Amino acid sequence: MNKVLIIEDNRIIAEQMQFGLNKRGLKCYIADDFNNIIKEAHSVNPDIILMDLYLPVYDGYYWTQRLREYSTVPIIFVSSAEEKLNTVAAISTGADDFIEKPFDLDVLNSKIQSWLRRTYRFDQASSYRQFNGYHLDLTHDTVALGDAKMNLTAHETIILQTLFENQGQVVSKRILMTALWNNDRFVDENALQAALVRLRRKVAAIKLDHFLITKKGDGYFLGDVQEN
Repeated sequence: MNKVLIIEDNRIIAEQMQFGLNKRGLKCYIADDFNNIIKEAHSVNPDIILMDLYLPVYDGYYWTQRLREYSTVPIIFVSSAEEKLNTVAAISTGADDFIEKPFDLDVLNSKIQSWLRRTYRFDQASSYRQFNGYHLDLTHDTVALGDAKMNLTAHETIILQTLFENQGQVVSKRILMTALWNNDRFVDENALQAALVRLRRKVAAIKLDHFLITKKGDGYFLGDVQEN
């Protein structure tokens, strides 16, 4: 049974999510200590996290950034329209997806199940991609060059998988946004750009960032800058 950590300071909303998602086959835990969300996450060891934007002490952006210091667990931001979620800031700190309150629990569950499948249930028979000596492991969410290996979030793995499978070809922003969020309407292009900036920063340690090329006005491609 997959474990969900609900980080939501409105107890009524948190318990409604817990009750509804438990009925749908998940095991949900509600965070209590908003001074130490990291401790809560270590205690639960969740398979996915639902993160509210405005929390006591520190906001969801802060805690997502802290969680990303050690974990690649999928994080879905949950916010109301009035809270005006900054999708660029959320992506920059490491969020994977978003859902707006009020929401249908079946829609939330569908989104959770999608990220669980992406993160933990890749087809073992086709779980590797190669490019120029780089090895992308879809099962374990890692990219490696020789003995140097980087852990990825499911979000980052999806970006690299899309580019690895279309290496040398320009992948449009629309295609990448659809691969990440199942549509290209939920977020603007700035959120996608923030995701690429974060990914480039992470893989710079193995110099893969040199091959993540922006084709201005068109999209992105995996290849040599001379191909641009």
